[in-house]
Amino acid sequence: MPAEMITQPARPPSSPVELVSASRHDRAVLENLGQLYRYDMSEAYGLMPNPDGTFNNRRLDEFRTGAKPEHRAWLITAAGSLGGFVMTDPHEDGSMTIDDFFVVRALRRTGVGREAARQAIAKFPGRWRIAYQRYNPGVERFWTQVASDFVGDAWTTYDDPPVEGRPPDTWLQFTTT
Repeated sequence: MPAEMITQPARPPSSPVELVSASRHDRAVLENLGQLYRYDMSEAYGLMPNPDGTFNNRRLDEFRTGAKPEHRAWLITAAGSLGGFVMTDPHEDGSMTIDDFFVVRALRRTGVGREAARQAIAKFPGRWRIAYQRYNPGVERFWTQVASDFVGDAWTTYDDPPVEGRPPDTWLQFTTT
């Protein structure tokens, strides 16, 4: 079949995008999405599933148990359907950080992630530090565009030192008003 005849399936509706505050009562939903997120990260971090086929997620566990009450989580919805989750946490230096950010594959590159990130950051005006892995150019483009939406080119990046067994994090820093 000629290439011009091949069409991709239609994407699901992607707007409006809403963040719905998650609580520990959303435990099963967050756990299920968290497994997809950790699976996505498994290649870069060399993560292997536990004997029961699940992946560990310390930050999600801390949120679900209330061990870190300052952790916040939101479910991302797109056109009323569940589309992912985002978790924020104050960093030790007083800035805010996005700990975990996941958008299901069917909604990637539709603007859902960018709008969800914008909404999450807008909830906490001030200093932000967001980590990503530089080897992934799509993620770097995504987060620098999100920062640029808020502050133009008034953001900076720096790399953590390498950690044995995984790529170093790159940190994006900016301040919103």
